[in-house]
Amino acid sequence: MSDILVKALGYNSHARIYAVTTTDALNLIGDRLSYFPSALDALGRVMSMGAIMGGTLKERETVTIRIDGDGQIGRIIVDADAHGAIRGYAENPHCHFEYNDFRLNAKATIGSKGMITVIKDLKLKEPFIGYTPIINGEIAEDFAYYYSVSEQVPTAIALGVLVDTEGRAVVSGGFMIQLLPNTPEEIAVEIENKIKSMPTISEMLSSGFTPEDIIKNISKDAKILSTIPVEFKCNCSKEKFAKGILSLGSKEIKDIIDEDHDCNTTCHFCGSEYHFTDEELIELYNDAKKAGK
Repeated sequence: MSDILVKALGYNSHARIYAVTTTDALNLIGDRLSYFPSALDALGRVMSMGAIMGGTLKERETVTIRIDGDGQIGRIIVDADAHGAIRGYAENPHCHFEYNDFRLNAKATIGSKGMITVIKDLKLKEPFIGYTPIINGEIAEDFAYYYSVSEQVPTAIALGVLVDTEGRAVVSGGFMIQLLPNTPEEIAVEIENKIKSMPTISEMLSSGFTPEDIIKNISKDAKILSTIPVEFKCNCSKEKFAKGILSLGSKEIKDIIDEDHDCNTTCHFCGSEYHFTDEELIELYNDAKKAGK
């Protein structure tokens, strides 16, 4: 099954519900950059959250999630848009932690202290930037807290990844429920009780549930609003890396020319490599000097 995001209304239209799968997108990244199991698990959770957040946007709007925890995986960054495009990377994909029962330990991988930053480009003069501390490290509770504090929206979130013995994701996905204004208290209690009685997101996905099945399990009167394909897309290019080298300034570019004569750059998101010859670097050096950098 290809990755999809499903958006719906439930509980007599008092709740927004989103459910997503990100298995294919996650494996594409994991295969290219050789992620270890718990690092793949951590990235998958954040990618699913990114895809869901992208589903709350309009047209050309985009969102960037940055997780700066004190775990060995380092910084995690995920970009998403309103049309299902998503990409993500972890600073250190080669770390792995397990609980005593061999379950993957996202909390130890990501860390239990640090910050979550959400940057929404809403095509206004300035982006919306929200910050909240990491309170758990399992990601789902951290983002429920983010919505409660930064956007003042009562939110329940479940995220999960199941990784096989070969180090590939069997399933990756999640769901989010948000209460709309003036929701009766009894509905909020009903949703809370429903979530407590449900299987985990990994259990549902691995048993064959689709995102639509998950939504209908959450709310019997769910009204499906839209289904969006989710796909890994990276917008890197040699031209963008050239601009990055140019921003280093003439002195640093000259040092690269003198010491290495050429250079290779690698995209953290997709692993694509771009080679710059000595001649290309000299051209960038001259451009930097002309620009006074």
